[in-house]
Amino acid sequence: MSVLWGSLRRRWYLVLVLLVLTLGAMYAVSQRVGKTYEAMGTVLVYPPSQSSMPDGSSSQENPYLSLGGVNQARDVVVRALTSKKVSDEFGATYPVGTSFEIVPDYTNSAPIILFTVEASDPTVATDALESLVSLVPVELSNLQSGLDLPEAERVASTVLTQDEQPQATNKAMIRSSILAGAGVGGAGLMLIALLDSLLLGRRGPDPSGAGDADVDAGGPPDAPGDASARDEEEDDAPEPVPLRPVAAADAPAERSVTTRLVKRRRRGAERDEAS
Repeated sequence: MSVLWGSLRRRWYLVLVLLVLTLGAMYAVSQRVGKTYEAMGTVLVYPPSQSSMPDGSSSQENPYLSLGGVNQARDVVVRALTSKKVSDEFGATYPVGTSFEIVPDYTNSAPIILFTVEASDPTVATDALESLVSLVPVELSNLQSGLDLPEAERVASTVLTQDEQPQATNKAMIRSSILAGAGVGGAGLMLIALLDSLLLGRRGPDPSGAGDADVDAGGPPDAPGDASARDEEEDDAPEPVPLRPVAAADAPAERSVTTRLVKRRRRGAERDEAS
């Protein structure tokens, strides 16, 4: 993170450009998605109002006094309404972007089913909610069709609430805008960090190490006056005493060419070549 922060500080102008692009992408996506309309409804599942006695007689009861006994029936209905078959039929009937949610209402102990439909059009949301609510008695009838029970002894349902005017919400628009901003912003930050590393790599030292080898081998290059100064020092140095072999001690002395003369001739030759 410290390396990334350093790259962003060095390329702050690119960060400003990325910020503008991110805000533009979020605005474009929000306008594309637009507002959504949400419709909600609740359905109560209640037990039968009549039950058979062991002697064959029937007893009349108030079904609302024993609501806790049909929670399992409610859960079975919810499971049937959230199956793949119902989802496929819903998707084929209504336009893309229309979604629904069917869950038990856990805010109270009564066996209530909560329906929520979201669509880009208020009419579509209302129609979709009505079609889903109407499936509850159908599923209850299918579950009890093989039990050969009279109508008064079957588990039934009733609609408690159903929105006729959906409420406009911005949840889908906000959610899509956040996802678009996160995608564009995250990708842009990574590209800025990559670009910064490439630019720093171009300005870095020579990877071959040729310059370091020259410095280590012979030190810095000589200045123009260093060569003549070094020659003067060599001229002032004492001349080596020539060693004569013992056998040739009595031989006539031959004139020897000294080191100084050799150096002077060499410098002369170099000047002639330079001129």
